[in-house]
Amino acid sequence: MFGGRKPQYRFKTYKSDAAPFFFFIDIFPLDLNLFDTPHSLALAKHIKNNPIMPLPMRIDRVYNGVSSILIRPNSPVSFPLNESIVALVNPVPFLQLGIENLLFFTEIRSQQRLLRSVRKEKVKEWWENTRHLYGNLHQVEEDFAAFLKAYLYTIVNAKINEEDITGAALEYCEIVNNICKQRMLKNKILVEIKNAQKHVKLYREKTAKRREKLTIVKKLEYHPDLIDIEVFNFSDTGFPKQMDFKNSNLKNYGSIVAKYIPLLLYDDLQECMLQNMKLLETNEISLLNPSFLLENNVIILLSSEKAEDSDLNKYIWLSDLNEVDIEGILNSITQSLISISNI
Repeated sequence: MFGGRKPQYRFKTYKSDAAPFFFFIDIFPLDLNLFDTPHSLALAKHIKNNPIMPLPMRIDRVYNGVSSILIRPNSPVSFPLNESIVALVNPVPFLQLGIENLLFFTEIRSQQRLLRSVRKEKVKEWWENTRHLYGNLHQVEEDFAAFLKAYLYTIVNAKINEEDITGAALEYCEIVNNICKQRMLKNKILVEIKNAQKHVKLYREKTAKRREKLTIVKKLEYHPDLIDIEVFNFSDTGFPKQMDFKNSNLKNYGSIVAKYIPLLLYDDLQECMLQNMKLLETNEISLLNPSFLLENNVIILLSSEKAEDSDLNKYIWLSDLNEVDIEGILNSITQSLISISNI
């Protein structure tokens, strides 16, 4: 025992880390072969067909009850499928399913790494600390809205028009991959602090020298940069009107500056899309049917006449999100754990 590592009772978090996250829509079901214990397998089965995946998977913040920043599109996310139908992402059901995956994965990972279950009070503390926060990330918000629109434009469109879903899924992955690729190749991201804007680099390039056998080899390395993010807490004042966000009229609200690594968002998502494209080539795994999202009111189909600004504004992301049912998700986790104990 002497000299061994101390047991780990919690995940490390850092005060300067703003920990922004959002969700993307995956196209394949969860691979249950990755879960090798009755505990993790039972939980994974519950979320197997839930395609709304957290990015990145910030289970550390949830487990410790520490706030993170939910990336929020500044406008309703919609896309016209044809002259008569507009597809729209419904924020609360979307986030409900996304947070369900996040909390289930938090329980799985905490059992695997800490041998402990998530404490309900910590999860509720995390959500209360998170849902009132807004991170000023306009460029990232636009990109994540584009990822969602790509799903509407390709897969939902193919479903409605009874076209090839596999081909649509490949196009979806290619669009998302290209957005991530171009963002990383440009190596620029917009920072907005106190109404001042500037572009900064996502990463620094450094030439490193290494000895391989008897030869010195030079290799280009990429080092992600920590980038500033302005964070607003609207727990006391309530969320401002949407026009205040559109006009960047937040100067009357107090804020703090924290840090994040934007490169990780794009790098992780690109890796997922490239993996999906390989799986689509082999055609060994059945795609998730977009009907799941339509039936659960996550994606809504509106007539073009009803898809005016006055109607679309019902589906804004800039609110305190008190309709998200965290208690219901926690009860689902508890029921899954009870089913294990009864086996």
